[in-house]
Amino acid sequence: MRILVVDDDKLDRLAVRRCLQQAGIAAEIDEAASAAEATERVQPGSYDCVLLDYLIPGSDTVALVRSLAGQAGDVPVVILTGRGDEDIAVEFMKAGAADYLPKEALSAERLATSFRYAQESARNAAARQRAEVALREREAEFRTLANAISQMAWMADTQGRRYWYNQRWYEFTGLRPDESLGLGWYLAYHPDQRATLVASQAAKFGQGQSWEETVRLRRRDGEYRWFLARAMPVRGEDGTILRWVGTETDITEQKEAQLERERLLDREQAARKEAERAARARDDMLAIVAHDLRNPIQNIATAAAGLSGAGEDKRMRLVGVIHRSTEEMERLIADLFDVARIESGTLSITKSHLDVRALLAEACERFEPQALARNIALGCETPAGLAALGADRDRLSQALSNLIGNALKFTPAGGRISLRAANEEGAVRISVEDTGIGIPPENLPHVFDRFWQASRASRAGAGLGLAICKGIVEAHGGRIWAISTEGGGTSIHITLPAEAAASVS
Repeated sequence: MRILVVDDDKLDRLAVRRCLQQAGIAAEIDEAASAAEATERVQPGSYDCVLLDYLIPGSDTVALVRSLAGQAGDVPVVILTGRGDEDIAVEFMKAGAADYLPKEALSAERLATSFRYAQESARNAAARQRAEVALREREAEFRTLANAISQMAWMADTQGRRYWYNQRWYEFTGLRPDESLGLGWYLAYHPDQRATLVASQAAKFGQGQSWEETVRLRRRDGEYRWFLARAMPVRGEDGTILRWVGTETDITEQKEAQLERERLLDREQAARKEAERAARARDDMLAIVAHDLRNPIQNIATAAAGLSGAGEDKRMRLVGVIHRSTEEMERLIADLFDVARIESGTLSITKSHLDVRALLAEACERFEPQALARNIALGCETPAGLAALGADRDRLSQALSNLIGNALKFTPAGGRISLRAANEEGAVRISVEDTGIGIPPENLPHVFDRFWQASRASRAGAGLGLAICKGIVEAHGGRIWAISTEGGGTSIHITLPAEAAASVS
């Protein structure tokens, strides 16, 4: 070991050297006679101990002790003095001295004890310093790591009071430490979740169990985002919970992708159901079409077989049967072609100037014989000044024929069918109203679906008429809808854009 003795008195330095030798301390002993010389010699790791005289002429020994401690804190300093003033001893100890020895009580044993104490104190101080440095380094590493991760991180005491956050928390929430620490953390969460979160966290912390929740946190700009909140206990060696460490991981994209997946799944399931329904409707329609085609074919075959050898009157009746059956087949095939065109978006519309009053009057005139035959009143109400349309006359006539024909099928004898037209803002509204059996509420949304009527127990046609009407109206840029009460009749309404030209009187 190396020891430095600092004393301006040579005899005192020799006395200290003898005490060290008598104490059996094997050391290399250097001497300094002034504060300047001591300051020059003492460097970190240069000596194992400095024995310093209390009074060095021309210097402030207390300041010297502070200076030595500042430039070589690992070197213990023992003060030697001819005075036993406790106040002086306290002052030196505060300055950084390891021990204080009066010269009159100096002995080999006392010096050895003080030397060992100083050495032990120095080692302890060095260990504490190394531990503090290591702790600061670990804290720096921890803070660097905590601020480098993408999650928000925090620590809380055993009561759930948060006392530390990483920088991510403050960057995301925009909150200050005084707003976040303690129990104020819950204010950053969505108001709808706050009470639940406080209760669930308190319950898990009370049971010593890990806590996990899907939460919504407010960003500094006011937007709420989804996070996965987790907290785990930190336990001591005896298992006691010391603190809680938690993280908040942004899962907004994953959450939205999962909503999106559910939405697509719902759409896929709805599409599958619609496809299954359409397939069933198609099969039903094909069955009805086959039935409807078989009837006229059979009629034609029967009538043709009866022509041979028949008289003139009978031959004329049979020819009439063949003619009507042929027309029925042609109508059904034409409807099927129209549905196909509507589905493919190729329905042909040729627009021209159209007088709505004349169109409705012609429709009434055409169906009046059928109405009279069934004892059904058929009326037409069209006011003067009705706006003209730019529309396809044949197609609108076809749509009206389908609507009136439908009304005749489902209106009992003694009933009434009314055709009406009226001006609306930028459009003309045409209505076909009957006092028939009406449509059940559950069926009303489907009346314009293709093949829908094919599933009806009445089997009154292939169920294409209203679907064709809808296609014709929409091809004109118009709208069609139905209003009905079961047992109270049905009204079908059409609106079509009016022509920009003057109205027809």
